[in-house]
Parts: sequence; structure tokens; C-alpha cells
Amino acid sequence: MKKFLLTIAAAAMAAGLNAQQTYNFFDAADVDSDGWLWFDTQAKLDKYCGYASKTKSFAIQLQDADYELEDFSQPQCTTDAGYTGLGTDGTKGGANSRTGAIILPPAGPGFSALTAPGGRGGAIMLHLPDCAKLDVCVSAEQEAINLCVHVASGNVRVTEVQMIKGGEKIGGVFGDDLENVTYTGNWNDIEQLEDSEYGPNWDQHFKIQSNPGEKRTVLIGNYMKNSPLYIHGIRVLTYSDNSGAGVEEIGNATTDDNAPLYNVFGVKVDSSYKGIVIKNGKKFVNR
Repeated sequence: MKKFLLTIAAAAMAAGLNAQQTYNFFDAADVDSDGWLWFDTQAKLDKYCGYASKTKSFAIQLQDADYELEDFSQPQCTTDAGYTGLGTDGTKGGANSRTGAIILPPAGPGFSALTAPGGRGGAIMLHLPDCAKLDVCVSAEQEAINLCVHVASGNVRVTEVQMIKGGEKIGGVFGDDLENVTYTGNWNDIEQLEDSEYGPNWDQHFKIQSNPGEKRTVLIGNYMKNSPLYIHGIRVLTYSDNSGAGVEEIGNATTDDNAPLYNVFGVKVDSSYKGIVIKNGKKFVNR
């Protein structure tokens, strides 16, 4: 079987759904017996992770940090199958540490989740046919791990997702750090987050977890200014058999010299625009 078949009766019942068959979003050969995809080989990182373009669509789409550097470039995500994360004791390679990661760059030095519309660090984005289960294993170079989750109903662009979890510690009192995770650990049951926690559409009240066939777009990003966010593994279960998740080749690549330019937010710009632009599905700096 191309997909790893699982049942999550308890989780489905708890969510008010009838127990039903679920599928792993990733290929059976790449996940462990519990359904986790670990980023411990470069082959798996290359297969599932990358920047989307007109010619390729990855199951885990990398998103640049949401701010520019002095040279107009944006801090980019990287992958490293050999990276050894921190353990629960705060030492590299310590207790419960993992090897291999998607590395999301930190948020901007002046970033504030309370006041800044932009400036978050790198992120990953998932376009899911529906969602039954979502867990991640993460680590960071600081004791309290802070990240954000954005979601939208349907499969949409990064500019159309809205925050449902995120924040930062201020004076050690206010914030939204991961509970029960110190330096490294699993954040389970992300699918139970609801869009009404912070988002503007208070009348929707939908969870990331959905009914069969209800698409979800989920973004997980770095809100820490002092550390990259290392994502060591992910578990995604869907009600739909999404065979072939990984890299999708989209037709034949073509280059059009007269193709329109877009900025990183998907807004069409002209040749006078300074900064990172996208043309024919490729990024470059327009000076």
C-alpha cells in the first residue's frame, strides 16, 4: 500500500466525529509504526520539503521569514538531515534529542506579536485534503519554545491564513509558549485548535480537524527571536487517501520573458519594485 493506514477512533469520538478510517499524508515507506515522518535522511527532506513553484508542489511547503534583510533578501528555511537538536536538558544531543530537521529562521529582531503585522520567522505550510490528526516534534535553543499556527478553510495562499495560536513572553507573564515542552518535545493534538481563538472570523469556530473532504491550509511558523525552530518530525493523518503526497511535477516548465512580477505576498508589481520578486515561479532580488 502506498499509504500507511491508521484508525484513530478515540480522537474522532472526542471531536464528535464518527470513528472512521484514516490515512497517513505521507508514504508508508517513509513513516514509522506510529505514523511519524522523521527528517533523519536527506532523501526524505528532499522528497517532501521545498519551496513551491509553477513546476513543483511539495507536501511540506517552506515559507521564508516575513521580513527583509539589508540586501532585500529574506531569511530562508533550510533542511539538514545531520543536524542534532537539543535535548530536554538543554544540551545539544542530550536526552530525548532528535537528529535531522527542517530549520526555520528566527523572527526579526524588532518583531512583536502584539503590534507587528509582519516579522515572523520561517514557516512550513500544509495544503491538506482534510485533517484528522496533526502533531509535530520540535526543538529550539531556548527553554520556552514559541511558535504560531495559522489556518484557513480550503487550500489558499499564505496571505489568506489567519493566526489561531501565537504570542511571546513579556516579562515572563504574557505569552503562548508550548506547554510541557522544554527545549524539545512533541506538540500533539494541534488539530484541536480552533480558528476563533485569535482570528477575526469569530462566527466560524472551525477546528483544524475537519470532516472528510473539508480542505485545510495550515501554517506553522517561528515566533522566537533568539533561536531557529527545528522541526524534527511530523504526523499528519487525513480521511482522504492522498496517494502521491511528496513532490508533484506540474506540467512542463516554461519560461516567459514577459511574465508578470509578484512580490512575496502575491501582489503584482512592476519592474520598478525593489526587493524580492517572483517571476516564472522563481525568486530573485530586483535592485
